[in-house]
Amino acid sequence: MTTENSSEQSLKRAYGYPYPAPGHDYLFRVGRVEMLPENADLGNRQPVIAVGSNRAPEQLERKFGAESDGAIPVTWAWMHGYDVVYCAHLAGYGSVPATLHGSPGTEVRVAVTWLTEAQLERMHETESVGASYVYGTFDLDAIDLGAGRPALRAGCYITKRGALVLDGEPVALAEIEARNRRFKSLPQAAKLALLHGRFGDHPEEAAWILSLLGDVNAPRRAHLAERLSETTAAFDDPRFRLILG
Repeated sequence: MTTENSSEQSLKRAYGYPYPAPGHDYLFRVGRVEMLPENADLGNRQPVIAVGSNRAPEQLERKFGAESDGAIPVTWAWMHGYDVVYCAHLAGYGSVPATLHGSPGTEVRVAVTWLTEAQLERMHETESVGASYVYGTFDLDAIDLGAGRPALRAGCYITKRGALVLDGEPVALAEIEARNRRFKSLPQAAKLALLHGRFGDHPEEAAWILSLLGDVNAPRRAHLAERLSETTAAFDDPRFRLILG
């Protein structure tokens, strides 16, 4: 792959977050999307809320594609009193990732991955629990997992840096469906353009994003996160029980 093509792919990944996902329940199996059987056995699995890219097959393939037993049921659910908003940092692949934030009266549609113990450990690794995110579970009344599904406390990853506040309040992801949304929403491309306009140190937006990618540019992303940390809103919710991080 040429450098030009590599840059195009990197930018596509940065701008594409949270990535396309089937609008119906599905089974992810080693890179393939299959229909989830109506009688799928979800027992002995932990439901984990996917507020951002973990809803998408292409992201699950990046995280679990090499796993020999990669079957992961993914269902859809509504959360009550929350919205999906932007974090106050950039991911290593250039996107502004998502987190949950309280929003009274709002209902937001989220995916739920049903993970085995081994899959949950792998997901913790990919979410940098302790460094970037904390992991905990929600009370049963916070989310409607669906009729006939195990009544379990659903897990979730919450950013440690807080929700990014611009112009006085968090900003929701326009790509995520919600009812009675009270926060302003922006798509990923508009959010990156906004950050570039306010914090970019290169005149060209694409070049700025490329200069923030990968491990080698982690210090640059950390510096940006420090600047973003000046305007954040912490997650504080009595229905959330911290477990790790």
